[in-house]
Amino acid sequence: MTVTSLSGRATSLGRGDLREVLMGAQDNLTNVLAIVLGVSIGSGDVRLVAMAGLAAGLAEAISMGGVLYSATRAEHRLAGTTGRPVRAAVVCFTAALIAGLIPLVPFLSLPIELAMVASLSTSLTAIFALGAWTGVLTRSSWWREGVRLVLIAGLAAVASAGVGLLLGA
Repeated sequence: MTVTSLSGRATSLGRGDLREVLMGAQDNLTNVLAIVLGVSIGSGDVRLVAMAGLAAGLAEAISMGGVLYSATRAEHRLAGTTGRPVRAAVVCFTAALIAGLIPLVPFLSLPIELAMVASLSTSLTAIFALGAWTGVLTRSSWWREGVRLVLIAGLAAVASAGVGLLLGA
């Protein structure tokens, strides 16, 4: 399969929902990753990590769905676009909820030190894949888009890890 045929196939699979999926998944994956790393480093308590990550991930998914609903509705009213606010909200919420679980899964079965490494590696892999998918859909450099999202998520993770080191036990 060539990049051109992959691009055409990917375009038919999701260009219409790209904004909603990208906003929900990138935002919640980045936020939950940063939260679980910061809380892990600061507390060393896997239960606290899971609670903070789940609470933040769920709140963020609801918030992002609401934001997309409001923004799409406002765009529709102001510019007469054909946006569908409820669909935008549902797609964004679903993408955010699923993506927010990725950094949490390792904490369900691994010791905290291994869970942090697994969470970081699986999350950065997923965020790279999201960026690559975006690149394919937009016909831009898939690897640059992947690296760009990894850098953003990595910056958030480092900042949160710093907070955990500074304020932790």
